[in-house]
Amino acid sequence: MMPQARHSALARRRPALPLVHAVILVLLAAPLTAQETSEHLAPPPEDDPASRYMKPTTLGLRLTPEIAGAMSRKIVENMSREYELSPDQAASIENIFQQRLMRFAHENEKTGQRMIEFMMATMIENDGRFPRDKAQEFAKMAKPMLPNLKQLVSDIGADVGKEMSMSQRLRFTGDMTKAAAGITIFETRMKRWEEGTVGENANPFWDPSEKDPSAVQTDSGEDPNEHPDLKRARLEVERWSLWEVNIDGEWPEYVKRAGEYYEFDEKQKTAAEAILKQCQERAGAIKSPEWTDRVKKNRIARRLTRRSRDEIREGPVAFALDQEYERLRRPLQELDAEFKRRIDELPDARQRAAAKDAARQMLSDRGMQEPPI
Repeated sequence: MMPQARHSALARRRPALPLVHAVILVLLAAPLTAQETSEHLAPPPEDDPASRYMKPTTLGLRLTPEIAGAMSRKIVENMSREYELSPDQAASIENIFQQRLMRFAHENEKTGQRMIEFMMATMIENDGRFPRDKAQEFAKMAKPMLPNLKQLVSDIGADVGKEMSMSQRLRFTGDMTKAAAGITIFETRMKRWEEGTVGENANPFWDPSEKDPSAVQTDSGEDPNEHPDLKRARLEVERWSLWEVNIDGEWPEYVKRAGEYYEFDEKQKTAAEAILKQCQERAGAIKSPEWTDRVKKNRIARRLTRRSRDEIREGPVAFALDQEYERLRRPLQELDAEFKRRIDELPDARQRAAAKDAARQMLSDRGMQEPPI
């Protein structure tokens, strides 16, 4: 297979996400409207100077045709590469997205306004997470919008499909299925939230309890004696920092991508899976409960130092914590490098040369001279 053709084939096999991105943009687009009187704040007495400004602003950020047009162009840029759209197709599809986004925003502006205001206040106050009572209230707000969101995806799919060839439409249908699945996941999450099943560190776009039932918020799980600063640091670490040591969680995707890049045969795929399993077992041995606890305590302490005096925040204490953290991570990082090296040793010379040629061609097509590959 010629390098350019091979590159095109690889590109077509990549998961197409423009429609999923579109759904996310729509969720954010609907609330961008002029602000009206908030239902959460009682209007202040007109004769109270101190309360004169304690009310929602009259004007706010709106979703304009220009903003919707810019969003649509970005979506269609991705689609043009994915589906090899002609300029005429791209222009028509861009117009479809712009029209549909604007219509959806106008028809859902009041619900969207309440949702975005409530979401922003809740996430700012709670460091990006939703406590259970706030999650339940948000879910009730979202319920009226969900049927309209499903209809939006359906309408976009029908309108865009009419502008495509049969082969383009077949691939596009698969992406629309992914977009619809994303809406279904969100709808299921809102149902769980309304019933009070909310994960620790959850927000409208992510809830760990969907994959780990033990992560559900419970009344008995709160320690009334836990210092507020410690609680905040702990939640931040549980939500973000521990992902930094989830290196082995990314390995299955690396195996998949390497197989596509080098075009592994069945024997090579089997060998790659064996390497993956072996390295995952070794990673599990490194990440013992004791090791995980030490990493967690280290990162919590580091978070707390960032809210302390300068000599603690950026002085010897911070340096010592960071050094210890790197020491704890080093065995995983070394195993990560070994894993990827072993996977990259599986292709033969022909596969390696063809893959590099395809990568060079991609960089060259995007204007890079003498790609360093």
